[in-house]
Amino acid sequence: MTPSHQHYAIEDTARSPQKQWLPLLLSGSYKLPGIEGKRGALFSNAVLEKYIEEEEKYDNFELTSGANRSLRTLSSGEQKKALLSHLLQQNPDFIVLNNPYEALDKASVSELKQQLIALSKDMPIVLIINRQDDLLPVITHSITFEKDKLKAVIPIENYRFKKKKFIFDKNLPLAITTYNNIPEVLVELKNVNVNYDERSILKDINWTIKKKEFWHLIGPNGSGKTTLLSMIYGNNSKAYGQDLYLFGKKKGSGESVWDIKQKIGYISPAMLELFKRSYTVEHMIISGFYDSIGLYQTPSTAQIRAAAQWIEVLNLSDKKNTSFLKLSPAVQRLILIARAMIKHPPLLILDEPLINVDDDGRALISALINKIAKESETSILFVAHRDEININPDFIYELHPSPQGSVGIQK
Repeated sequence: MTPSHQHYAIEDTARSPQKQWLPLLLSGSYKLPGIEGKRGALFSNAVLEKYIEEEEKYDNFELTSGANRSLRTLSSGEQKKALLSHLLQQNPDFIVLNNPYEALDKASVSELKQQLIALSKDMPIVLIINRQDDLLPVITHSITFEKDKLKAVIPIENYRFKKKKFIFDKNLPLAITTYNNIPEVLVELKNVNVNYDERSILKDINWTIKKKEFWHLIGPNGSGKTTLLSMIYGNNSKAYGQDLYLFGKKKGSGESVWDIKQKIGYISPAMLELFKRSYTVEHMIISGFYDSIGLYQTPSTAQIRAAAQWIEVLNLSDKKNTSFLKLSPAVQRLILIARAMIKHPPLLILDEPLINVDDDGRALISALINKIAKESETSILFVAHRDEININPDFIYELHPSPQGSVGIQK
């Protein structure tokens, strides 16, 4: 049976920046069946953030009117449902969905996909994606652009996602930072419970992370992954008074947050917001020795040499003096990982390092993470909403929500 509408996919790549073609696409400027001369609506994380800002600045609860809740308090899945419902109420001729599944867990991805398949019967869909497995079965054509010009419209069965295999063939640099009295057990939680107001978040969590282990922490949106991380790495007051031990010491027994953070390397997508100035690749990596945003001290010869060696490992020697902000999201993540690893910390926490990168970026970052797990003494705690086929952890710790709080299961 022939579909009633044509539906389009666009592979999100750095080769064709969205800012050049997306406004024209939404205004119906391209000669595409079902879209030409029509008015489109945009579903994206950036649009969602604007509505969240409107709520916080002006108490304008446009997306949640009648729900008696602000967008910020909703889960990622609930936020995206509210946005999609609001956009469809505007009666657009077609809808453009920009990486709609980012930050969603497996169940939420599946639910949204079913909703979009149903929607495809009523209007054309344009799906901008950076993962091949995010394609919808209703997609009929792929679109490619050259700057703001429509380059090609290809039947989806003839389109090939470009995939590369990435190999980092240079050895990791040796550590020049030393840590004293690091025990075999780095993190230990014993029957940890967390409640906020009347809501139970975590229930009887028992988890041990030892030296040189590679863990994948997984769980659906709202299951408590962020809470668990903040208890280990941050200054979450819920950690105090619990049987939570970091590097052999009970949390709250006298050590400062900074004492703990010195032994932990950490990256998350939110960190990118901190680096707004034009720091070079070299300065970004060296700053990891000082845990600073920018480089305000004169590094030693050994530190400069270590940074140069990490830059070689990343195959970025020709980008040493390039601005961090000019690099692709995937390469930026590589640099943040090298910055976090330059001190060879006992524990490396990677919070959603693969979010908002394409398939090539995922393979590239995953290759570096697997290399660090294999060649260094650092333990890795990798966090993701979804299974990642390129990641090879030793163990999985999965949070399963329940009315009494999420319980943890080790695999």
